[in-house]
Amino acid sequence: MTAPLAFHTNPITMNSRLSITISLLVGALALAGLGALVYSAPPSNALTALALLLVLLAVTGLTAPFWRLLLRRILSKRTDREITGMGLRFGLWSGVFATGVILLQVLGFMNQVLILALLALLIMIEMLFQQNADAKRPSRKTRR
Repeated sequence: MTAPLAFHTNPITMNSRLSITISLLVGALALAGLGALVYSAPPSNALTALALLLVLLAVTGLTAPFWRLLLRRILSKRTDREITGMGLRFGLWSGVFATGVILLQVLGFMNQVLILALLALLIMIEMLFQQNADAKRPSRKTRR
């Protein structure tokens, strides 16, 4: 006896939905933990480092689904797995950028030039990853 068609799902779609759900859950939990940390504990160096880690996790987890949706609209020729990976990576870069800006503010080095330099550095690192991924992909040209 076979299962009804209504219960048939694509495993790649389920994996991407699961990763996005986990990403949102991690982001929401990190945001709740950050709120509890800021509300209940006095500032110290160790708690500042923990707060920066929670900011990184919160921004990464909450922006990764947005990046995935945006990339799916823009890049229609990529597979769902590639788009999910890129969305998670872009979410990570967003988290690193937000954490870097907050760290610059905490250290007293907040400057527009440093913010732009940080953004340019993260964009160049992502471009390097994209070029390596494209180099590993087999060419679609046929030999005649």
